[in-house]
Amino acid sequence: MTRYLFLLFIFICSLSQAHEIRPAFLQITQNDSSNFYEATFRQPQIAGRFLGLSLSTNCRQELISSSVNTSALTEIFELDCSNEALNEIGIVGLDRTMIDTLVRITSSGAEGENNSTLLITGDEPIISLSEENLGLPVYLSIGFEHLLNGYDHILFVLMLIYLVNKPLDIIKIVTIFTIAHSITLALSVFGIVRISQAPVEAIIAGSIVLLAYENISSTEIKKLWHIGFVTLVFGLLHGLGFAGALTEIGLPASSQLSALFLFNIGLELGQLMVIMLFLIVATITRIKRNRFIFVTPIYLSGGIASYWFFDRSWQIVSPFIY
Repeated sequence: MTRYLFLLFIFICSLSQAHEIRPAFLQITQNDSSNFYEATFRQPQIAGRFLGLSLSTNCRQELISSSVNTSALTEIFELDCSNEALNEIGIVGLDRTMIDTLVRITSSGAEGENNSTLLITGDEPIISLSEENLGLPVYLSIGFEHLLNGYDHILFVLMLIYLVNKPLDIIKIVTIFTIAHSITLALSVFGIVRISQAPVEAIIAGSIVLLAYENISSTEIKKLWHIGFVTLVFGLLHGLGFAGALTEIGLPASSQLSALFLFNIGLELGQLMVIMLFLIVATITRIKRNRFIFVTPIYLSGGIASYWFFDRSWQIVSPFIY
């Protein structure tokens, strides 16, 4: 019965795709205190397709060049703001996607170079530079949304929770995971460690499969040090996965450490929210009292992660076959 349940979950998840959702990035740079700007707009490729986003401003814009690689479409525009100052920036089509656009503006003036970082969301795809854009710090918001959209990271944390029983042990394990992924996130973002994202994402999917198998097959209660060691090792790998989005958009030169710190805080807030929601649902439904309800999320997570693992592995080896 359980074998067929597992295969059913693989079939169901094969109807969907598992790709990391990364923000788009727009860099606008003023040319030597003039009324002309260069705008570089990079939109990610998701599930093998580009999102069809386009840049819109209140200035005249001309496409200078465009380039495509396996992960993104990059377009460079010249903005002519001779008639009116740059005041409005919009991303057409952003409202029908699940991503945001990080905007970094570098302008020159009498007081020297000025840098500002903004976030354009699907709920507000057009922003006015003359208005104060209040809200969460940009990198905190990106980290929070990145965790909530990182379904593989969520499933990994849930499978960890299944391995421990005491609330204090959950706190210890989550703390180990946080420390581990924070270390490799920083090392990767600052260029100390460089590893291709494709194998990292495949291994992350494999880590979920291993934890799901451990939850299903093991009848013995695992020692906390054993769970902690596994969490530490896989947490280091997950940090490299978190670094994918942050590496593409980069960190502001004047405040790299604070931006990285805010991104990390955003990740942890999202992670804590997922854990709290799961524990609340588990308490309300008394999930442990019903064996079928208890094991269903494990088989579901294992089936989905198995599909992700084979799909991501195939994307790595297929170029060498064809």
